[in-house]
Parts: sequence; structure tokens; C-alpha cells
Amino acid sequence: MNDDPEIGLPISERTIADYLRDTGYVTGIFGKWHLGASSKFSPLRRGFDEFYGFLHEGHYYDSPPYKDSVSWIRRSTLPGGGKGIFKSSDGRRYFSTHMKNNEPAYDANNPILRDGQPVQEKQYLTDAITREANRFIKRNTDKPFFLYLSYNAVHSPMQGSNSYFQKFKDIEDPQRRIFAAMLSNLDDCIGRVISNLRKEKELDNTLIFFLSDNGGPTRELTSSNYPLRGEKGSPFEGGLRVPFMMQWTKKIPAGIIYKQPVSSLDIASTIQAATGFESGKSKLDGVDLLPFINGKRSGSPHERLVFKSERHTALRIGDWKIVSQTRKNSPPNFEVFDLSKDISESNNLSRSNPQQLSNLKRELSISLDNLK
Repeated sequence: MNDDPEIGLPISERTIADYLRDTGYVTGIFGKWHLGASSKFSPLRRGFDEFYGFLHEGHYYDSPPYKDSVSWIRRSTLPGGGKGIFKSSDGRRYFSTHMKNNEPAYDANNPILRDGQPVQEKQYLTDAITREANRFIKRNTDKPFFLYLSYNAVHSPMQGSNSYFQKFKDIEDPQRRIFAAMLSNLDDCIGRVISNLRKEKELDNTLIFFLSDNGGPTRELTSSNYPLRGEKGSPFEGGLRVPFMMQWTKKIPAGIIYKQPVSSLDIASTIQAATGFESGKSKLDGVDLLPFINGKRSGSPHERLVFKSERHTALRIGDWKIVSQTRKNSPPNFEVFDLSKDISESNNLSRSNPQQLSNLKRELSISLDNLK
């Protein structure tokens, strides 16, 4: 996908940055793009005034020869042959065959870019992205701005900086220790951005979203989705549920925990309501979340949520959920769950409640037709 010049976010789609720039906002993206690597898909042509980061799915955090980090690298076969775990003599690199494949060539044809031009970055990448984001904030304290801060941490490859790796010396498993180092580094960097906003900008009038893009890939990163079933790429809750937080001290009271299901698509609609940008003939798919969070509207923002990938589909209506999985040369396998009683999706009700199965299959079909 990364090297296919025709694959990317369709040019017909407008981004939040497009809308906000037309409204008078300065826009910047710092980190991972992954919405097309050819020039026509560049973030600089998709509404962003500034870009610092990379275009593909991932990137190494440290520059070769990786002296400032400890790495956990996937291999189909260990150096010298065999399976299992290999530790380099200097203790800086581990090779593991547990995933039965090789680490992707993340940095191939994937330089760090500043506004379209390659740069040599010597700082650990999570820290570098934070540095650039904070400089953007400082440059634009007197202007309304939209900052899209898309860290690649804690995406593979697994590389923890030396200082954070030492911080977790009590963790015996080196893979888990590297993951903890990466996550703690990310946490501190987000804190630095918030502190900088508080210093440079009117924080109580700044709307902040924080979220992840998918559930943890448990074998790859040692992440845990417990008690949820499934992982990244799965139609189960462990693949779909992510951390999602909002802060706007002027509008959202502190300490609110909102339990109704929401979607990342709601971000655009919430920003539209907050800023008043015009979407023209384009209909945004999300819902403004602020009235629900503030208690001005009751009920759920979404009557239903539908999920679709190449071989898996799922539909949630209220607390009921149906999952369809299709394996090669086999008919779809349907499972039904009541999430109010079974958040782990361990009790398939498709046989004991055939009427609910029939109803949900029909609603799933209708929802999928609407996606076409």
C-alpha cells in the first residue's frame, strides 16, 4: 500500500484541516500521515500549512546504528539460524521469531520530512515530534490553530530510548520493558504539549482530543486488551475499543465519564459545532458530542455503529452486537452478544436467541447496503 502511488485518502474528500484553514485557522500535522505517499496525497495538499513527520505506516524511532535505544526486532529466522530470542552482545538489540515474520522495512523510501523536504533527525522520534509540535504552538499563539499530533508510538518497531529503558529495569521481560519505555515516553511527551499549551495559549478555550486508532496488537507489543476479546484488526471489542478523551475547560466540566459508544468520526462534527466551519454540500458522518457530554441531550449519539473490513463485519445496536467472520471458501459465521452482560464477548447467543440473530442479520445487511 505505501508505495502504490494511486492509494490514499480520495482527493474528493475534504479533511478537517481543509475546512479549518478556509475558516482562518493555521493548520499543522506532526507525526504519521499514512493517507497516501505520492505528492497528490501529501498533507500539504490536504489542508495543512505545515508538516513534520513521515508518510508511511511506521518509522524507526532511533537512527542507525541505534545506539540511543534498545530494540526488539521481528525475524522469521534468528541471525545464525534457529528460532526463539537472540540478544546482541552489547545488549542493545533483541531478535525474536515469535511473530514468524520479519520486521517491515519501515524506513525504506520513507524519510522524515519537513514540509516535503527530507531532514536528518537525530533525536528519538517521539521527542522530536513533540519538539516540533511545541514550536508550532509557540509560533502561533496569536492565531487560531489546528494541531494534528499523530505520534507513531507505540506502533512497531519496538524501540525504547536508553533513559526510559533504564527507568523500567524491574521488568524482566525485555519485550515488555521496551513497550513500557515507549509508552512512558509518549505519556511524558503529551504532558509537555499540554504544559506548553497552558503556558503559551488560553488553555480553557482550547478543545483537545486524545485517542488511539485501534486495540492493541497483543503478541506484537505485549499490550493487553483484557477483559476484551480480540486485538488490532478484529471486529471484537478488543480491536474496536480505544482510549478517547476530550478536554475543553471552558465548555466541558472536569471528571465526566461518558459511557455511551462514540466514534472518531464524531470529532469532525464536534469541531464543526465548536468553530462554525462550513462543510458546504459535504455531509459529515459524525455527531456533535458536546450536547451529550454536557447533558443537554439525552440518549445515545448513535442508534447503530457498523464496522467493516475485508473479511469481518460487525454491527452494534444499543447493547446488542452481531459479528460476522468469513474464512476462505466458507460461509459467514455469525455470533451474537449482549454487551451489557458480556463485555468479553464470551457467550455467543446466536443459537439460544435465534430471533435476535435473525433481526441483527437483517439490520447488518441494511447497514452494509447503506455503506455502498
